[in-house]
Amino acid sequence: GKSQRLSAIIKRVASARRFVVVTGAGISVSCGIPDFRSSDGIFRQIQASHGDLVTSGRDLFDASVIFRTSETASIFYRWMTHLRHQCTDAQPGAAHRFIRQLADRGVLLRSYTQNIDGLERKAGLAVWDPYAAKDSSKYVPWRNAQSVPLHGSMDRLVCQLCSSSFAFAEKPGSQANSAGDACPDCTARSDARAAHGRRTLPAGKLRPTVVLYEEPHPHCEDIAKIISHDARALASRRDAKAINVVLVFGTTLKVPGCRQLVRRLATASPGNTVTILVNNEPVCGKSWDGVVDYQVIGSVEDWCSRIEKQWNAQTKITRWTRTRKRADSSGCEDKENASSDKM
Repeated sequence: GKSQRLSAIIKRVASARRFVVVTGAGISVSCGIPDFRSSDGIFRQIQASHGDLVTSGRDLFDASVIFRTSETASIFYRWMTHLRHQCTDAQPGAAHRFIRQLADRGVLLRSYTQNIDGLERKAGLAVWDPYAAKDSSKYVPWRNAQSVPLHGSMDRLVCQLCSSSFAFAEKPGSQANSAGDACPDCTARSDARAAHGRRTLPAGKLRPTVVLYEEPHPHCEDIAKIISHDARALASRRDAKAINVVLVFGTTLKVPGCRQLVRRLATASPGNTVTILVNNEPVCGKSWDGVVDYQVIGSVEDWCSRIEKQWNAQTKITRWTRTRKRADSSGCEDKENASSDKM
């Protein structure tokens, strides 16, 4: 039945030696961060609050709409600041801790996330940050990165005029910058000119380093390089018996770039890779045949718990087997010694 089939899948996954994980907003909902597309998600909240300015909640994450007027830009900055405070208060959930376990076990090739909440770093994963200075504690070379944010993060702000980046205030009243503030670097340059009697210059506004709809990804080439590296790693078959597992957690795969990523990873080594999608609602139709091997409709947290239980069971069996082998070996030595004594 279904239960036996699911158990077989879990056993197979638990014994895999290389994992790639692709995550979406669904893994952070239990952490107190709303998703985007559900009935009480961010898009619906924005639509309910600002229906007179935007035709859909998605518009407030569309670069071609947000900056059309100062009013929509102001609303965007307020929502981003509110979301930043939610991200600051949130703590990693079961899925984040599961991915950390994969890393600790040495079987995580990479985790790719569509999320901008920064919970991967809080879970202890080494996160690739293209804005981090090489001499900062947050700098991680991409080859060493365990987690790659596909859509940027809420950790930093960037000036829309000069591209300088700054820390994003974590709490209200913080001395750090908030979304919509004037860029300190632009302001300093303008003030310096004014002090010498020269014409002042405009200051750019700060926005979070997240990727919006209808704008080019500023780090698409870097991410493409990482994906290509991982696809080649999945295709390399050092051990014919070892399987790769691509886990897709908590996403409806609506974003084209994420769909392409899953297809690329899942088909990198078709005969040697198992791709499993876990989500609360059905996602995959016929277009995913031959790409996604198993679609599990249910809780990501429950799925992670089942894998962890299987790991624990395998560990107990391994320890018991090793103990028996040592005991048997010790018994053989005793018999040999006894035989020698008789002689």
